[in-house]
Amino acid sequence: MATFKENSFQPGHIVFTVGELADKLYFVKQGKLQILDESGGLISTISKGQSFGEQAFLIGGIRGATVKAVDEAICIEISSEDANSLLGATSNLLIPIFEALLLQQNMTNELAKCRKTNIDDAPD
Repeated sequence: MATFKENSFQPGHIVFTVGELADKLYFVKQGKLQILDESGGLISTISKGQSFGEQAFLIGGIRGATVKAVDEAICIEISSEDANSLLGATSNLLIPIFEALLLQQNMTNELAKCRKTNIDDAPD
């Protein structure tokens, strides 16, 4: 089994930015991080026990959000290769299932953005 890297992020540190290549998945061991949209708006705050960067499971995945440390955060980093190897070692069926779920999540997120844009642009 692979050994995973532990990263420490100081408050305000940007872990990754929307649009970047998704090559790592993270699990929060300590601290809080913010998930931000393209304009810097808060989507959510995550903390110990949660994960982010799931786009790393997709070949050629692109970051759909920016992640910023709120306070000192320690995260376990898993490369996309290691994540897919772990899934493949469990069952070859898990990789396409995860890919399908992530693609569906992406479509749902894009629809939500379109709805929000339409609501924000509606006349008062």
